Amino acid sequence: MKVLLLAVCAQTAAAFSAGYLSQLNGAGTNGATATMSPAFVPQQQVATQQAGPSDELLNLISQQVSVELMASQAYMSASIWFRSRDMDGMAAWMLDESDEERGHGKEILEFAMKSHFPVQLEPLAAPRSDWNSPEEVWETILALEQNNTQNLLAIAAAADRCGQFGVKAFLDPFHVEQIEAEDKVGGILAKVRGASENLLWELDNQLGIEAEEEEHH
Repeated sequence: MKVLLLAVCAQTAAAFSAGYLSQLNGAGTNGATATMSPAFVPQQQVATQQAGPSDELLNLISQQVSVELMASQAYMSASIWFRSRDMDGMAAWMLDESDEERGHGKEILEFAMKSHFPVQLEPLAAPRSDWNSPEEVWETILALEQNNTQNLLAIAAAADRCGQFGVKAFLDPFHVEQIEAEDKVGGILAKVRGASENLLWELDNQLGIEAEEEEHH
């Protein structure tokens, strides 16, 4: 009797082991494929995440340094336009923004150098300077900020595709600043459109005060 019981137990254990191993190999007792555990990460995916930055990402980061410098020049050109028309408040505000855009370019350059990403500066085309009204100037600046937002989002998407999450983390403050910049410039443009001469000069004075306060921070 003991011999018979031991034989039955051995057969049961063997059957359980065979079924368990079969499930691990992808086939259940009914021939269906076993479900992969959510915690399991395929080796191929791990290798992709650790493969390093893609050429697309490297090119976009390199280009963005020049994009920020071009934005700086565009703001400076707007500052010159306002200054030549005695709108010193808007001129000062634009000049501060020019410095900020140049600072962004330097931040991205520093990040690229520390990350051992190649950077190739591109020729900077002369910015626009032939505006006919303050409204046209602010329209140009808003379009500039909207374009820069899309450029930064493109870099983040490229970083996501090749698993460069450090790049995405670095860009987070830039995304927040772009939201604020578009909101600020869009608000000013709304005030400038259809504004009377007196309201325009009042806005010029307000922006001058903002620029002065920014310099003391």
